[in-house]
Amino acid sequence: MQPDTVQNYLPEKTSRIGLTISAVLVILLVGSVYISQLIFQEIAKSFAIDVLDARFVFSLSCFAYAISFFIYGPLSDDKISTQKLVLFGCVGTVLCLVLSVYVQSYIGYLLVMSLIGFFAAAVPVALFAYTAKNTSDDKLAQSMGIMISASIVGIIFSRSMVAILTDYLSWEMAFIIYALMIIGITFLIPLGVKKSDYSRSSVSIKEIYLNAAKLLLNKVVVIFLTIGFLLFFVYLGISSFLTFYLKDAPFYLSSTALGWLNFAGISAIVGAMISGRLLQYISKKTLLLILLSGVSLSIVIIGYSPYLLGIAIGLFSLFMCVFGLQPIVISILNQIVPINLRGAISSLYLLSCLAGGSIGTYLLGVFWEYLHWNGIIVICFAISLINIFLTVLAQKLIKK
Repeated sequence: MQPDTVQNYLPEKTSRIGLTISAVLVILLVGSVYISQLIFQEIAKSFAIDVLDARFVFSLSCFAYAISFFIYGPLSDDKISTQKLVLFGCVGTVLCLVLSVYVQSYIGYLLVMSLIGFFAAAVPVALFAYTAKNTSDDKLAQSMGIMISASIVGIIFSRSMVAILTDYLSWEMAFIIYALMIIGITFLIPLGVKKSDYSRSSVSIKEIYLNAAKLLLNKVVVIFLTIGFLLFFVYLGISSFLTFYLKDAPFYLSSTALGWLNFAGISAIVGAMISGRLLQYISKKTLLLILLSGVSLSIVIIGYSPYLLGIAIGLFSLFMCVFGLQPIVISILNQIVPINLRGAISSLYLLSCLAGGSIGTYLLGVFWEYLHWNGIIVICFAISLINIFLTVLAQKLIKK
């Protein structure tokens, strides 16, 4: 699969302060999509709706976030500078966070939260593509692991911080504080991202999207996109409904307690950081299968442990395995496509993952009403086994 025009990008050294600023940007903007996940009950109370309906706040925001990855991804390859995309995402997200505090209707609130997903996506898309284009192949998995780690910290930090602040103040005040934090880092964008990171091509926007769409003709690409979709269907689905499960009998956890439990997800950083190094000793095929098996085992532990400690251990393992898989899969995809489509393929993969999470949160809500927690666990376990089969199939196609 070769594009009509292949641009030559040379890896560049990024300053330590630049990496730090980029990481904080990813943390805060990715986190903005997840801020509602542990406070469904409080949102439901504010708008006088059924608590199960409150899940649409996260589901729609995540879906808009996922779709926006494909919108921004190809543009970040050829048309719009990283700096402009990041600024656009930050400003739009801040405006939506502030507006969400003042809307009076639940429909209006859903619209604003969906727009947060749309604006926030511009930042990780731009910075993931920026990193992919300025990193040599031998360091690609490690560099992407760092960026993925930042997105993980964003998920954990935002959910925990907003949940704790909601208990002590209110969700409205928590959102305003979060917006102020984004405003602060926005002023540092020029220090973290170079104004002109690479030359632009004269390819039309239509052709840019056509080239990105052609990636879907590659069977291996499609299989790995499906793996990402199913992986996040399970991961975000369980994460969302664990909130309902643990706030009910026999646990009766508060939002603050859920916020602290959410810190078990810090293990995801370990998974993302060490998977690149483990590839020096273990083949990609073997490591992928080990981590996917770990996902299946984690689901069982979370689903059937009668103790909070067991659930925490299961969450620790789930996060570590899910995000340990991410840099490996992204590096595989980046190495099988032309370098000027790395922004597009990274965006497509993240789109698949987040679409899976959004759809999983919605569909599992339907099953929750009839099958409850045990039904959710059985479905997610079955899906995790399908992913193992798909990984084996993908490896066979790669060898051909």
